Amino acid sequence: MKNQEKNQATATEVLIQVEKEITRIMYTLQKLKNQVGHDDLTGLLCRNDFFAELQKMISLSQGGDIAILLIDIDNFKQVNDLEGHIAGDHILQRVAKILKRCTKMGAHTGRYGGEEFIIAHSGSEASARALAEALRRQIKREVNVTVSVGVATADKAKSEVRRMVGMADQALYQAKRSGKNKVCLAA
Repeated sequence: MKNQEKNQATATEVLIQVEKEITRIMYTLQKLKNQVGHDDLTGLLCRNDFFAELQKMISLSQGGDIAILLIDIDNFKQVNDLEGHIAGDHILQRVAKILKRCTKMGAHTGRYGGEEFIIAHSGSEASARALAEALRRQIKREVNVTVSVGVATADKAKSEVRRMVGMADQALYQAKRSGKNKVCLAA
């Protein structure tokens, strides 16, 4: 009987150790998944994970207002050329912090590429424009760089992600062509 109790106690200890090890592995997997889905420099969502989140937002919105903001740091190449890539990286990090801090819960923020960022915003075109203007002013005030922003809405893009991004991209380049440091809405 004592031997059976001892074996049962040992089995319980082994099960506890296995459970701890499984928990540790699950935590490590979650950390790795988070690292893969986020940009190393800025901590923002990587492009693919951002688009997956945007698609979920559109699907869940059931025709509700969804907008994206495509944000580009003006004259960023000059920063890298004149001040170096470390200074450029620091600016990217500071802009990313502002974007994270100034977007509401439920919004998703990603690094689109290079010096471009993208935000999925749950709200109307007017509220997306107001957010874009606020971000533009805040970035100028805190980082002393300007940004141009293109805004597109899911309804104008017929809720197609690629079309929505294309429209925001066109609006962004309209802002660039018209003097930079502006917000433009997709037509």
